[in-house]
Amino acid sequence: MKHLVIDRRAMRSNIRAIKERADGAAIYADLSANAYGMGLLETAQLLRDEGIRNFAVSDPKDAAFLRKNDFTEQRIMMLRSTADPDELAELIDLGVICTAGSYDAAVAINGIAEARKTVAEIQIKIDTGLGRYGFSPTELDKVAAIYKYMSSLAVVGIFTTFSASDRSQKLTLAQLDLFDQVLDKLNDAGYETGLAHACDSAALFRYDFGHMDAVRVGTAICGRIPGKKIPGLTKVGYIEAGLEEVAWFSKGHRIGAEHAVTIKKPTKIAVLSVGYYHGFGVDRHSSELNLFERVFAGRRRLYARVNGQRARVIGSVGMMHTLIDVTKIDCTVGDIAILDVDPVNVKGLPREYR
Repeated sequence: MKHLVIDRRAMRSNIRAIKERADGAAIYADLSANAYGMGLLETAQLLRDEGIRNFAVSDPKDAAFLRKNDFTEQRIMMLRSTADPDELAELIDLGVICTAGSYDAAVAINGIAEARKTVAEIQIKIDTGLGRYGFSPTELDKVAAIYKYMSSLAVVGIFTTFSASDRSQKLTLAQLDLFDQVLDKLNDAGYETGLAHACDSAALFRYDFGHMDAVRVGTAICGRIPGKKIPGLTKVGYIEAGLEEVAWFSKGHRIGAEHAVTIKKPTKIAVLSVGYYHGFGVDRHSSELNLFERVFAGRRRLYARVNGQRARVIGSVGMMHTLIDVTKIDCTVGDIAILDVDPVNVKGLPREYR
């Protein structure tokens, strides 16, 4: 018996904290990656119940799924800039706000909207340093062309994405300043930019600047913003798994394969059929760490909770199994272990909402 538990009360608490930090700015709930592993439809429904009316997705299929499931009045924004005609046709037919991050994308959106005798709403993406999508701040002539020549487009917003809001206030401030310069130039030229937004979850909670007209939040909903814990946010997501086997092992017993561990004293060990395949012990932000941080993270001990007590993981987390030290815990086969896990990493387990 094992499943991923999603606590609705924790999510609601996080949403209240987001609203307080947003302080009146519009909130776009980022539902990318199956709502960061919490479940697209269930998360969207909870957000709607809590008064959130603006959503952002990274895949047209997610937008179609929401529209099919009664999200017909809500504003849905496609975060990713694309010039793919099939994707754009689907997005326009669904009434989704498209992102134009390049001249080619803007031309493609305009052409499809014109062929359908409609006006497509777009938001303009400015690249201030992340380097994935967006007009360069030196390409404002191409941005101006949208206003001058593309009559089938309605600009309803403009945004950028910070590259290191969870790690560097200095860099985030520099990127915000660059975005402000773009806004000033467009406004001075008489162009209406609509809602301006830059803050993601980390910037919203770590800094008191840059909130602008709107904010975009994803990791804040699940309370898992990288770095130092943020007061007011609660982590969402944990695995419940039954103890498969419990037994005593003598001093000198070896555990594991390539990186085996030799226990130094008699130890009671429990086996869980949960491993890194299921998302336990996986850090999706590890690729962003420097060498020192990776070494430190590699030494971080992992724990489970059994019958209200903490049990240390022995050795490395396996692909499908994990061993924990339950020497001081009164437990038996079938008792439940609780393992903290980021829902976005979880696979192979059903979700249970509470």
